[in-house]
Amino acid sequence: MHAQPTILIADREPDTLFSISDNLTLEFECSFQHVSNDSELESTLKNKTVQILILDLNFSDKHEGLSLIDSVKSSHPETAILPIIPAGRPHLIKKMLEKDLFFYIHKPIDPLETAIALKRIHETLINQADDTDSPEKKTKATSTFHGMIGTSNTMRQLFELITKVAEDDFSTVLIRGDSGTGKEMVAKAIHASSKRRKKNFVPVNCAAIPDDLLESELFGYTKGAFTGATSNKPGRIQYADQGTLFLDEIGDMKSSLQAKLLRVLQEKEFEPVGAFKPIPVDTRILAATHCDLEQLVSEGTFREDLYYRLSVIPLNIPPLKERPEDIIPLINSFIDTYILKRGRDKFTFSSPALSALIYYEWRGNVRELENLIQHMSILFSGKTVQLHDLPEKFHNVEMPENPTIPVGQPDPDIAQIETEAADFSGANVNWEEGQVDFKELINDFETELIVKAMKFTEGNKKEAARLLKLKRTTLLEKIKKKNISSLWED
Repeated sequence: MHAQPTILIADREPDTLFSISDNLTLEFECSFQHVSNDSELESTLKNKTVQILILDLNFSDKHEGLSLIDSVKSSHPETAILPIIPAGRPHLIKKMLEKDLFFYIHKPIDPLETAIALKRIHETLINQADDTDSPEKKTKATSTFHGMIGTSNTMRQLFELITKVAEDDFSTVLIRGDSGTGKEMVAKAIHASSKRRKKNFVPVNCAAIPDDLLESELFGYTKGAFTGATSNKPGRIQYADQGTLFLDEIGDMKSSLQAKLLRVLQEKEFEPVGAFKPIPVDTRILAATHCDLEQLVSEGTFREDLYYRLSVIPLNIPPLKERPEDIIPLINSFIDTYILKRGRDKFTFSSPALSALIYYEWRGNVRELENLIQHMSILFSGKTVQLHDLPEKFHNVEMPENPTIPVGQPDPDIAQIETEAADFSGANVNWEEGQVDFKELINDFETELIVKAMKFTEGNKKEAARLLKLKRTTLLEKIKKKNISSLWED
């Protein structure tokens, strides 16, 4: 039983509350609340649990719309945001997608559009709540974990490790992985699972900020510290006080800043540029890199003492090519994300096309796969993607002589289930006898599909129902009627 969600509407126009609350036909019970200024929004988010925030991007006097979204996501990561995009600003849709906000509505408010978006967000929140009921559910019964998707043993082990790491509120973590593997998502998952989750998560890409600006960006500065410093400015470290600071591409940080960061780790204090008195700070530092830090240490470009301080707990994210069994769940997730936004029917992949995706090297990892599905959702208008529909780089992928879609051992994935089911239907018919028991054949065929799906999902009925495109209640009824649960349970 899930609690009735609170939906907060942040809009200067009070009529928006009535447009939404009075005209919507929702499939779930909820309560609405309205705020009309920044102070009311801050107070409500601080003092009340809000599941969904409907946010007009022109709402704030203090923040531009996009920065307000960043602020809310950092300080209240448990709150889902449904942006209201102002008329005449379609370019903001791309910005929403970049911020992982795949649902949005427009003004004037369309009740149907709003109801669909709220339904999808509510379903996502319920799934996330189910995923976090217990460590076992988080890591075994589902393939998702704080937005990350993986059914492979390596990813499940990573999810378990993240859960353990999050419980330790102070130790630094060094996240390692190739570009596109999702290092920031791992950092966000650690923060969201920790006691600091209600405070700020502050990301800093050390490679994206010029060296001469990174110091003041991290540590802040005092008035008069340099030309143009007309007032005090707090840095990212101070903004992350009691929260989490994520330093991406830490290997690109210059030596002088490495020394200052080491002091933060050792002494729990820092000095802004131009200051003479240290400021105490309580922040957990997570760092990430795709570089070989050990090599940088041996070359003298990265401090050895800082390296050991950062790598108290190392987390390694495997590249996508080493976990091919995760490719199909990722494809399905990205299709759901981008197809639903465009209001079109889902497409599938032919066996040759799917095999090419499975055996492709994926040097850009999950990010490259997501970009491909987004590309196909825009340009492909058919129902089944053939090999020739894919970009040219997939046309000559090296595959075994008899390619099969690799999956976790010993169970097949859903594509292989369908293939084996097709073989099954032909193998069990003796046409020479002149008579076929149609009902018995269909019943056996259905039983075979259910058993294979349940084995593949390790007994997870919700996931098996999704694979078979059945309602969960329908699947449960069939299992009960057939009395077949012993076929996959130990």
